[in-house]
Amino acid sequence: MFDVINSAQQPRVDKLQLSALVCLMAVGVAFIYSATRDTVDTLPLYDQLWFRQIIWYVLGIGCAGALCLVDYRSLSRFSFILYWITIVMLILVLIPHVGSVRFGARRWFDLKVFQLQPSEFAKLAFILAQAHFLSRPPEELKLPGNFWKAIGLMMLPFVVIMKEPDLGSALVLIPTGLAMMFVAGTPRRYLFRLCGGVGLLGVLLVADVLFAPPHFRVPIQDYQRQRLLVNFGASFANAGA
Repeated sequence: MFDVINSAQQPRVDKLQLSALVCLMAVGVAFIYSATRDTVDTLPLYDQLWFRQIIWYVLGIGCAGALCLVDYRSLSRFSFILYWITIVMLILVLIPHVGSVRFGARRWFDLKVFQLQPSEFAKLAFILAQAHFLSRPPEELKLPGNFWKAIGLMMLPFVVIMKEPDLGSALVLIPTGLAMMFVAGTPRRYLFRLCGGVGLLGVLLVADVLFAPPHFRVPIQDYQRQRLLVNFGASFANAGA
């Protein structure tokens, strides 16, 4: 499944990618600070959301650094095990009295000390499993069966996460999975046809949200509908309200 790595090859740091990551992290902290400025003078530093975000950044960078020290071939052996563990967790969190409900969604395990959100682990597990599956020879990637298996790996966590509901986390999986398939060498005609179909469905969904009467609307959550309406301007947002 994997090519042998040349032991003489030196690791290369992708400075452009790291720079983009740092910029995104800075923008994220700035947005959180801007949205919670009214709490800056009323809450202690450790209890402010923007500062907590920085703490999570530090922990994430530490975990990423530790992961870089692990041979990716070792990770590949456990990728599907991790994938199915997260799928089970995503199903368990939907069970009443097992998953906790906050803000109208059942997305967390209440561990008393902290809230565990399995969809965050599902993103990483999906990437590892998809990478392992797509590491097969180019001839095998051309087979329609393998194309649909890769789509199935992506859509299974997508559907379960949507049940919580968590539209934002679910939508992260689709561009990630399609980008991995493109880079791995999946025939472009498969991807273009799929993207064309998904794009058409997206246009129909937006048209339904903006113009369809209430009894003909697609059954999505009210907050999701409001987000779409706000994105298209005040007139649509007021009409939706």
